[in-house]
Amino acid sequence: MQALLDKRVSVFLEALRQELQEEEILSPSGLDREPATELPRVEIDDPTALTSSETEALSRAFNSRFGMVAFECRRTAPDDGVHPLARIGEQLRDHIPARWPVTNRSDGPDGTTKIHDTGTPQDSRSLTSLGMAAHQDGWLSLRGVLSVTGLWADSAPLHAASTYGQNIVRLALDLRSRDEEAFTSLFADDAVTIRRTRDGAVVAVSPVLYTKNGWTYSFFREPNDEYEVTSGSHDPAAARAVDFLVSRSHFGANGSAFTRLDRPGRGLIFNNRHCIHGRTSFTDDRSSGRKRVIASKWWICDPEYRSLVWD
Repeated sequence: MQALLDKRVSVFLEALRQELQEEEILSPSGLDREPATELPRVEIDDPTALTSSETEALSRAFNSRFGMVAFECRRTAPDDGVHPLARIGEQLRDHIPARWPVTNRSDGPDGTTKIHDTGTPQDSRSLTSLGMAAHQDGWLSLRGVLSVTGLWADSAPLHAASTYGQNIVRLALDLRSRDEEAFTSLFADDAVTIRRTRDGAVVAVSPVLYTKNGWTYSFFREPNDEYEVTSGSHDPAAARAVDFLVSRSHFGANGSAFTRLDRPGRGLIFNNRHCIHGRTSFTDDRSSGRKRVIASKWWICDPEYRSLVWD
């Protein structure tokens, strides 16, 4: 078993080195002791025609240790009916792993899926004003498929949420610098178990770090009143690893980053393979029209799923 895990670690680190185009994957220490950081925004003039400097700034921030880039666009109108967020993704496909856009059955005429408080109870908190624990998009139905997530404020609420995230891969590398045994345990098939709290049902058992078709992935989420997150085995090293990640996954956690989609044209693009993201609660004011409406778009990097339609 140990030999298998060591092999998985070796394959993962080599794939990560190629992805990040780094000569060696270092294991920095102390990142988790840095306070939560508000992401600087890349200023974009025209999202339908990114300049070389805008493209460079977006890709550099995306490939930073946070795995997330916040931006703000001066022009916010759709181009030929296509949402500016989709246009940005088209232009970044050779710079970040946003190779092919995902078609969602909920996409509107501008090619994006709208996220907003519907005012009615939902199975998912994404369509409420309640805060959402940090997770990866598609974590239940499309695990290891959606590579990049984009969010854009079509309109902003009275009191905006903070959208926050943690780069699980970078955080795991930090763990490696102090507890290599715990880091290695993240590659076990049962490294993490997620249970639904209302009935105790197991909804996912998975490695936290793994490779698929040559790409590196992580799988994790922040525990809350909906889901319990624990190590899947009785291995003390695995328990230490999961506890390490859990304690650094909440809003405001050291080593994390956040932004606010509090104005039309402000957005966020992040590496969904490496990062978890969540948000705090928000407050709409329907009487004045100050309502949070987020345009969302997803992309994939694996040709196996290039024709994916997400229901």
